Amino acid sequence: MLKPKRKITRKEIKKDPLLEKISQAETIIRKKPKQISYITIGLVVIIVLSFIIIRSKKMANREAAGELGIAELSIQIGDYDDAILRLEKLVDKYTGTKSAGMAEMLLAQIYLSKLDYENAEECFQKYINDFAHEDMALASVYNGLGICSEHNGNYKKAAEHFEKGAELAPFKFQQHECLINAVRNLIEVRNLERAEILLKEVLNNEPDYKYKNVAEMLSAEIKVLKG
Repeated sequence: MLKPKRKITRKEIKKDPLLEKISQAETIIRKKPKQISYITIGLVVIIVLSFIIIRSKKMANREAAGELGIAELSIQIGDYDDAILRLEKLVDKYTGTKSAGMAEMLLAQIYLSKLDYENAEECFQKYINDFAHEDMALASVYNGLGICSEHNGNYKKAAEHFEKGAELAPFKFQQHECLINAVRNLIEVRNLERAEILLKEVLNNEPDYKYKNVAEMLSAEIKVLKG
């Protein structure tokens, strides 16, 4: 069973601009459930973690953060080819910095949006091997790997990736996203008992209406399959 996440008070959020940023990101996800996919959540995670980098006192991180920002602007205007070139250059130039890690994650998310699962998986795996700075980022990476495995029809491996993401996720919305994705793949391989356990994890941990509705629909699907 996953350990319950410590609840963060509004007072704590107001004191810490990073927590405030994360709270705002979670609010976006709640207000626009239809527009938010697991790919979009990955991008939200990157925005939050970019905020950490900007606060860094290390010159290399700050310089790299500036170049990361330019690449993000290219993404915002839809120039993905330019963004890919900039991000690849950043990874090579600032190897070992948090910005290089975020660049690797952004590359993976861009490839996902382009349905290029092979390159996306390669970038996600490279992040794990070379960076792995933050649990929030790692949770997003394992979620991304799960998406790639699911696309390739490897549902068992996808479920494993999603569960790993849920274990690492420091925030409830991210944990629930990973768990729901894991359940969907567990149903595909007919591991219904494990799927029910994960659904209970979601439903017993105060999910918002989006995840609650999906969890209930998946629960109904499992009941039908079990006869």
